[in-house]
Amino acid sequence: MASVPPGGAGSGAGAEYGPYLRALRQRIEQSVRYPASARRRGLAGTVSVEILILANGTISDVTVLESSTHQVLDEAALDTIRALPRMPLPPDLPARPLRIRVPVVFQIR
Repeated sequence: MASVPPGGAGSGAGAEYGPYLRALRQRIEQSVRYPASARRRGLAGTVSVEILILANGTISDVTVLESSTHQVLDEAALDTIRALPRMPLPPDLPARPLRIRVPVVFQIR
């Protein structure tokens, strides 16, 4: 199972962005797939990523801040986030770029 812990995002964003960031974390969690090769080999770990979200909601950049120590898991986290569709900011929030950190956890259950 791959997941994003609830406290994982928020760096660089004010509290008013909390609901948006929770929705983004949920979208990542629903989209991430545990690579079959990693599952067969019993690989697990946490990939800490930094995401730059543009003011229009487009994900502009994703980088690994801390590796899971397994390249296949790191790549799965990056590929998942890069493939997410644009998620516009709600109209009641100031449109500005957001830089957040999110841990993506790969744990066999």
